[in-house]
Amino acid sequence: MSALLLPAWVALAFILGAIPFGVVIAKLGKGIDPRRAGSGNPGATNVARLCGLPFGILTLACDLLKGALPVWTALHLDPSALFHSSVALAAVAGHIKSPFLGFHGGKGVATTIGVLLPLGFWPLAGAVLCCLAVIAVTSYVSLGSLTLITTLAIFYPLSGRWDLLPLALILMVIIFWTHRSNIRRLALGEEKSWRKRPDA
Repeated sequence: MSALLLPAWVALAFILGAIPFGVVIAKLGKGIDPRRAGSGNPGATNVARLCGLPFGILTLACDLLKGALPVWTALHLDPSALFHSSVALAAVAGHIKSPFLGFHGGKGVATTIGVLLPLGFWPLAGAVLCCLAVIAVTSYVSLGSLTLITTLAIFYPLSGRWDLLPLALILMVIIFWTHRSNIRRLALGEEKSWRKRPDA
């Protein structure tokens, strides 16, 4: 590939990742800005709480797709693992620091799942199952998200995908950073349950 096309695709991944689907879907569907209601996060969980489960699922699907599409394309453009990881990180960074939202955004979990989906399905599937189990038991989506990204760093080496471990570790640092307020609330016993509306 052209040396110019590679960084251009990384930049495009950032722009695609920056599209604030949660804000668009909530505003068009219910006239609600998720940044100014509920938890203030424009991700699928807050959209589902504010607008209903179908809107949350649609937001989740769009956030997954905007992560998966640029990485899937990158796999067909160039064999470089560094290129694939750069595209993945760019998409997640775009979601978290969206220029369309004044360089604010979501916490990056759905987009992280999306970027990892084309790179290695089975370790990711195992991590998602662990995440869902934690959410089912505790009702804390944030704890499930932290479980997901942590178990990925374990499952990739166990499945022989050592090549994905550096990316998984970087993403783990990012996700823990975006969830720092959730971690604080979990430690204090003040985190909001998935089953409890944010204004309750």
